[in-house]
Amino acid sequence: MNVLQYIKQNFESFTDREKLIAEYLLSNKKSIIGMSAKEIGDITNTSAPTVVRFSKKIGFDSLNEMKLQLSLNLKSDEDNSDFEYLHGDLSTKNIIHGIKRSIDSIMNQTISILKEDQLEKAIDLLNEAKNIYIFSVGVSSLVGMDFYYKLSRINKRCIAHSDTHLQITSSALMEKGDIAIAISYSGETKEVIKCAENAKKAKVPVIAITKASINNTLADISDIVLQVPFVEKTLREGAMSSRISQLSIIDMLFIGMAKTNLKGVEEKLRITRKAVEELKN
Repeated sequence: MNVLQYIKQNFESFTDREKLIAEYLLSNKKSIIGMSAKEIGDITNTSAPTVVRFSKKIGFDSLNEMKLQLSLNLKSDEDNSDFEYLHGDLSTKNIIHGIKRSIDSIMNQTISILKEDQLEKAIDLLNEAKNIYIFSVGVSSLVGMDFYYKLSRINKRCIAHSDTHLQITSSALMEKGDIAIAISYSGETKEVIKCAENAKKAKVPVIAITKASINNTLADISDIVLQVPFVEKTLREGAMSSRISQLSIIDMLFIGMAKTNLKGVEEKLRITRKAVEELKN
C-alpha cells in the first residue's frame, strides 16, 4: 500500500480530527517517521489515541507499522518515476519500459496489501464448493471470465453470465454449498452488490475482489475480501492497473486450488488442450 496515496484517495472519509492528521502526514511525509503518537497528536491538535486509531483505520495494526510502510513508499518513490502512458515521451522504447515499470509497481503494491490468511480461506472455500458463481461487470468482467475459463478447464463447476440480469437471477438461486466470487474494483457496482446481497440471503459465502478503501460497500458485506490497490491516475491507466492486480489475484486463487491435486489438474489441462489441438492450423 502507498500510504500517502491511500490517504489522499480516502481523505473525504475521515472525521474532522482525522483530516488534521492526514493533512499533516501529506505535507510533512518524512518528518513523522521519527515521531511518536503523542508528538504527532500535539502538533496536529488531536491526541495520541486518535493518531493510533487513524493508523488502524487505514489498515495498519499499529502506528509503527504505518511509519514503516511510509518509509518504504518514500524510498520507492525516490527510486522509481511513475509512468503515465498518455503523457510525456511516447517513443516505442519508453512505452515498452514504461509499461513494465507500471506492471512491476502495481504487482508490488498488490502483494503489499494482500492478506495471506484471507487468500488461504478463499482457496479452501473454492476447493470445497459445489458450484462457484462469478459476478462481475465491465472491465472486471474480463477478470471474471478469465477465472471461469481456468476453472472450466479443470472441470470445476462454475456459473458466469455476461448479461447482468442473468447474473442477478442466478444469484437468487444459489444454495448451501455454493460460493460467490464478486469482482468490482470500486466496490460500488450495483449489479455486483445485488448479487452479493442475494448470496448473503441464501447464506452463501461471498469472496470479494475489490480495491482497498475505507468505505467499500462490497467489502463490507463480503465474508472474505481480497484487496487490490486503490490506484487512479488517468482513466485508462487506472483501468490497466486494476485489471492487472485483479488478474494476479485470480491466478493466485487458481494455482492455490490446483496445488491440492496437481496430478489431477495437469491431466485435465492436458485433456482439454488435446480436445482442441486438431482445430489449430
